Amino acid sequence: MTERTFRIFLGAGLFLLLYIAAINGNTDLILYYIGLLVFEGVTNWQLPKILTAVKNKVSHNEFIEEDSIGDKTAAKHRVSSARIPFEAERAMRLVVALILIIPLFFSAESLWIIPWFVASMLLLAGLTNICPMVMFFRWLGFR
Repeated sequence: MTERTFRIFLGAGLFLLLYIAAINGNTDLILYYIGLLVFEGVTNWQLPKILTAVKNKVSHNEFIEEDSIGDKTAAKHRVSSARIPFEAERAMRLVVALILIIPLFFSAESLWIIPWFVASMLLLAGLTNICPMVMFFRWLGFR
C-alpha cells in the first residue's frame, strides 16, 4: 500500500466517521482515528509499510532497512539534503491529529467545518498525489 492509497483511505475513513458522529453524536471512533494518526506519527510504524511487508512476507531486518519507496539499495546510497531529521509524512500525521483534536474539545458546534475540510483535503491529496502540507514540510527542511 502506497502513501497515496493510504491518504485516500484516511480521507474516506474520516468522512465515514464524521458522518457516523453526525448521526449518533458519538465521537469515540474519531478519537480512535486520531490515536492511530498519533501512534503512526510518534513511532514511525506506518501502516502502508507494515501492510506491504506482511503482504510480501519481508523479514524484520529487511523491513527496518527498507526505504519508503521500497528500494533498499537506493536508500543506502542516498545522501539526504534534509535539515530536519524527521519525515514530512510523520509531521503531516501529527498535525492532522492536532487539527482534528481542536474542534472535538473546543466548541465543536462552531468549528464543525474543520474536520470535514481535513477529510476532503486528505481525500484530494490521495487522489491527486499532491499534498500541500507534505510539500510545505519538505520546504521547511523535513525529510
